[in-house]
Amino acid sequence: MLPWPVRSPDLSPIEHVWDIIGRKIQRHPQPALTVPLLTDQVKQAWNSIPKTDIRHLYDTMHARLHDCIQNSGSYTGY
Repeated sequence: MLPWPVRSPDLSPIEHVWDIIGRKIQRHPQPALTVPLLTDQVKQAWNSIPKTDIRHLYDTMHARLHDCIQNSGSYTGY
């Protein structure tokens, strides 16, 4: 396993996607009280994310990595 700096932000684009999904589920008018309902809400949230948002995460990956390296693994603002 590679060492992971303690202060390093999570640079994985999927973490940002999960954040988007989580916020959409929290705003959902009906709480997910069962696993099947939660599964449906996650699928709906996933399918509602604009492709441009996903593309932006990938397009900014180089800049995020660069900033992380420049800041020695510290907070980058992303």
